[in-house]
Amino acid sequence: MAFSNIERHYNKHPEDLRLQRRHGMVEFATTMHHLHRFLHPDTSLLDIGAGTGRYTSALMAEGYRVKAVELVQRNIDVFLKREPTADVVRGDARHMPFIPTASADVTLLLGPLYHLIGDEEKLRALNEAKRVTKPGGLIFVAYLMNEYSILSYCFDEERIGGLMAKGVVDNNYHIQAQADELYDYVRIEDIDRLNQKAGLQRVTIFSPDGAADYMRTRLNRMSEETFAHFIAYQKRISERPDLIGAGSHVVDVVKVPLP
Repeated sequence: MAFSNIERHYNKHPEDLRLQRRHGMVEFATTMHHLHRFLHPDTSLLDIGAGTGRYTSALMAEGYRVKAVELVQRNIDVFLKREPTADVVRGDARHMPFIPTASADVTLLLGPLYHLIGDEEKLRALNEAKRVTKPGGLIFVAYLMNEYSILSYCFDEERIGGLMAKGVVDNNYHIQAQADELYDYVRIEDIDRLNQKAGLQRVTIFSPDGAADYMRTRLNRMSEETFAHFIAYQKRISERPDLIGAGSHVVDVVKVPLP
């Protein structure tokens, strides 16, 4: 994926606005819920692919030490306008020589793998996150799920036949992203394969949004009380193995092995 394609996308679709909409609020609240399970007062964090700093800002407000890395300059500009004291640097998740080895207790990788096509590119980012995370530390890795795109784009917009004819979707209904595309989509078995190749150990895996992306219009019509229940519901069911792969994202929490 060329940097220019990613920059054009985030210049056109600001990430800070996405997480302020209700489907994004579900994702953020559920991810923070799980993140807090593993934090202690002196935890040091690294936020790779920090976007406009939604997670970094929230964690800074709670008193945590967070260093952020972001590829898109516009996102950094928005981030620093809101958080002038933030420690953020421009960089690529696949190569961060400016980040010392074993320097973070917890590393967030909550976006870069969406845009890295194929195992090889994803493994570059996973191995770099592994390098900068302390042995025994955790990496929160977000992925885009295949079935959400198949259902919401290929079937709902009646594109499936044409996409299969072009080889974009294979006979197992798995999207086959090409190198110049913006997004790559996975299934749980793909994530398992990446973990095995990277030598990472799963602690838990959860769906941060569940049905939220399918229910965007309905979520926006909910009363505050009902929406609060929806967030509580998603937190409660987010680790259910029968539901994890059906949402638009998953977050895989993996541990860096001890020597």
